[in-house]
Amino acid sequence: MGGSKVQEWTPTRNISVVEWKKTFRSRKVTGKWVERPKIRKIQSVPATPTKSSSKQPSQNMLYDGGDEFLGDLDQQDFIPLQLPKSLSQNDYLRQWVPKTQQYLNILLGQEAPADRSCIICGTDGVYKCHQCFSEPLLCTNCCRMKHQRLPFHRISQWTGGFFEDCCLVKTGLVISLGHNRNPYPCQGYEVDDIENFLAATSADAKHADDNIGPEQYPKDSNNSNDAYDAKLEEQPTGVRYSNDIDDLPTGVPFIKNHKTMTTIVDKSGVHTHIIKYCTCADAPSADIQPFQMGMFPASFDVLDDFLLDNLECGTSAMNYYNKLRRMTTGVFPHLVPDHYRELMRVARQWCQLKLLKWNGFGHELKGIRPGDLALFCPACPQPGINLTLPTEDDSEENNSEADLATPSWLYSRSLVMDGNFKAEHLHAANPIDEVSLMDGHGFMVGDTMYKAHLANAKDTMQRSECNNHRAVNQANVSHHRLKATGIGGCACARHGCFVPHAMVDFQKGERQMNMDYTLCQGLKHNANGIRHALTFYNVNCQYHKHLKDHIADSVFLDIQPELEIIPVIGLWHVHGHQDNCYVRYASNFIQGAARIDGEIMETLWAPLNIISPSARGMGTPHRKECLDYQMNDCNFMKMIQMSKALCRKFRKASADESQVRDWEEQEKLAQERRSNDPTAMDIYEVQLRKGASQEELHLLEVNGQCLGTARRRGAATWLAEGLSIEETQVTLQMDIRKLGRHPTENQRLDIGRRRERLQGDIDHWAEMAVTFCGDGIGDGEPQVMEHELLMLEEDSDDETASDFKLFEPEKVVIPMPSNLGPSTCTKMGGTDLIDQELVLRVGQANDALHNIRVHLADKAVIFHKTVRAARSQAKSTRAWAQVHSVDRIVSIQASIYSKCRSQLSKLGADQHLLERYRPLVKEDLKVSTAVTNPNARGQRNNILAWFWSMDVDGDSNGSDWLNEFYRVHWLRAKALRDRWEEELLLVQHEMSWTCNFFLHKAEGWIRLGRIGKDAENMGHIAYAAWQCKMYQHLYQDASDAFMTVKTSI
Repeated sequence: MGGSKVQEWTPTRNISVVEWKKTFRSRKVTGKWVERPKIRKIQSVPATPTKSSSKQPSQNMLYDGGDEFLGDLDQQDFIPLQLPKSLSQNDYLRQWVPKTQQYLNILLGQEAPADRSCIICGTDGVYKCHQCFSEPLLCTNCCRMKHQRLPFHRISQWTGGFFEDCCLVKTGLVISLGHNRNPYPCQGYEVDDIENFLAATSADAKHADDNIGPEQYPKDSNNSNDAYDAKLEEQPTGVRYSNDIDDLPTGVPFIKNHKTMTTIVDKSGVHTHIIKYCTCADAPSADIQPFQMGMFPASFDVLDDFLLDNLECGTSAMNYYNKLRRMTTGVFPHLVPDHYRELMRVARQWCQLKLLKWNGFGHELKGIRPGDLALFCPACPQPGINLTLPTEDDSEENNSEADLATPSWLYSRSLVMDGNFKAEHLHAANPIDEVSLMDGHGFMVGDTMYKAHLANAKDTMQRSECNNHRAVNQANVSHHRLKATGIGGCACARHGCFVPHAMVDFQKGERQMNMDYTLCQGLKHNANGIRHALTFYNVNCQYHKHLKDHIADSVFLDIQPELEIIPVIGLWHVHGHQDNCYVRYASNFIQGAARIDGEIMETLWAPLNIISPSARGMGTPHRKECLDYQMNDCNFMKMIQMSKALCRKFRKASADESQVRDWEEQEKLAQERRSNDPTAMDIYEVQLRKGASQEELHLLEVNGQCLGTARRRGAATWLAEGLSIEETQVTLQMDIRKLGRHPTENQRLDIGRRRERLQGDIDHWAEMAVTFCGDGIGDGEPQVMEHELLMLEEDSDDETASDFKLFEPEKVVIPMPSNLGPSTCTKMGGTDLIDQELVLRVGQANDALHNIRVHLADKAVIFHKTVRAARSQAKSTRAWAQVHSVDRIVSIQASIYSKCRSQLSKLGADQHLLERYRPLVKEDLKVSTAVTNPNARGQRNNILAWFWSMDVDGDSNGSDWLNEFYRVHWLRAKALRDRWEEELLLVQHEMSWTCNFFLHKAEGWIRLGRIGKDAENMGHIAYAAWQCKMYQHLYQDASDAFMTVKTSI
């Protein structure tokens, strides 16, 4: 190639920079490239020698300078723009579409070897391993040696035309047990057998390299199938793999039903191998040798993989084994040996071994108590594990270690009880022959004591004093062909961890005898010294009444005598109860409950419901062990994520520190000034004061307390009359709107009379306007404007009768200073009228808001005492008539306030005043459910509208109902504040308890490590060290997270 030529190029258009314009959507951020044009046009640009695009200097920028621009970008006046840092998934798909064929060609090219050489020794390669990296091609010897310790890789054999599925046995691979899996002779080994086997397989590999094989394989014309069969006859007994073994098709990568072959299940599929056992005098038994090498006989990998699939995906044993069969051979999966039942049995044994190992029972021999193979919540108070209960000598106010308050309710156990009717269980085919591996050692209770309790307990029917919740329970009583209609149990109400040994089966629905047993078992677990327990249950208003009697009458139920059980109902279920149940049993009003809804159990059933169908037909012990393992994994996941959950709770419970500091400074300053200035203590009073009304302002004007000339002394009266006329206009316009398009004759007559009176008032007021605004006030045609109405009733009609529109004084704009405008008033010399109207408008707004508050409180009481108590059509009609009457008044006052605020803006009111008197919307006029329906949903965090805080003192003085209204809301607001304070304190203690729990676990494994060291068991020492390190990491991670979140707020 010749050298690059220097050329000169003149751009044909403006140079522009390409920029990335983002578009924000609900789930992602998308965008596109757009041009950003330059202002100036570049003239002649001398070009540099052309370079290939790969050699151009790249700065991760994009420029657009014309189709043939070859200039040096560094010398131009450009504004570089960085490329977007991330692309959406659709952007990646657009890049993929043009490359699809290229990838497809590469994929197809891998179906044949590019080079027949073995990647290790260079000889002819015949086997390809699909699980080794890059699928290398290997000769027979190299394939056998490379996979001596990888016996579960899947391979295929080159037939001369394609790769066919094969197994490692055909390469001469033998799995040797003992002696570190080395195929060296020991007692019982026959060296000649191995040599003959390898020779036979080597000869067979040679034939495979020469394309010699059965009729399905390509063959040379000089060879025949007879020669191939002769070679097969020379193989050792049990190594033949031709088609005559059970008539298996070629390409099936296993050998079926042969006495020298052992079937092994791995996560890569089902394999058949020749296994040579060690026969030395001190060799372990035949079942221990494969276990030492990681086979049970299923490999450890497949057991771990199945359990993880079952936990995360809910995969049943049947579906998982069918997957393994298809991984073995995609064409003939039905020919793969069916070991589904063996997989279920071995998985049960594997789960038991894992649980025993995790809980340290391999390090020391001791009895397994109920619940010992289960994890529990690290953040719940557990005396002797993550906390030490204070004694009587300790201070009850402060904890010396953390400097946190320790009130009496702090060390309480919060439990939630519930039932799950998805976890049904069929009757077992042969219950007498069932074997239990961990009866009562996990979360499900032991059979013996539970059955004895059920036989002794009496199933009594209690008359419900609340709503008929029994009807809901009766729907789950049907037990046709079912041994268990569901399960019930306890969980930690604050963090959602199942309580060990507190899960029971239901026989005929969710009966009290079942829940009594689960509650007593749940209150025993690591609760020595706990004096208070909050128990959340859907029907606690009825269940708790006879709980103590049931416990006293049964020899199988017991709780600590000093334990106080506080019944609570979850905040979702409590709304299905009577009104009085809400204030008696809702956690919002119970000391020590903090911020908790008591419904977390519903979320815990979801993962169990995934596996419940597959566990429905299991044997009783197998089903319990399956549920135990699922619940233990759920608690484990809660444990490792506890620090994140507590940090989230702490952020939510923490108040605005800057505002709190201001309040603390005010309190400190008031205490210092108290002796010299008693008024400093007024900060403890509500700092809201009622605004002056129109009447008060008018009296000030009449008494001469307002400044102004003698001619202006009556201006306040004139302006007050104008405000009254506007209020009359609003009222009349609203009444006409409610009449609709077809009023009666009497209604027409009444509206006509009211319009005449209103027009007379407007004429008289306009005559007086000349005195204050001059003679030019009446010039021109009267303006007409329809007032903006804020109506509560939905049945009002926007259209009115046509004859009503002929004479409409309610829409006439009277010449108030706010309607004339500041400029017009200034020309007429009435600037002081603007200030006076502004003051009167403030009073009008105060009056309107006062009336709104009073009548909304009346409406709340009418709903609570009259509407909800109506038991007949007549009473209901009269009650709703009262409601509509109050709605009319509230709508009128709300419309007056909206008109008033609009006029304040026209009068030039400052921003502070407009922020005080906010716009009124229809949602602000909703009646408070705390009075009308105390048991309504969604009021846990409800607060009153903004205008309720503008007159706390004045309103209640004139209305007993409003006083009750404020009392209820004050108590609920205080309860809400108390629960948040409890939440903040409790979360900080839970942070400490969580760290203590991890340290306790780490110290326990240190102790077990010492036991292993004394016994000189190196494996025990190593596992204890690993577990100790894990809990230390969890402790450090939790400590760092808690410190970070505390310092950031």
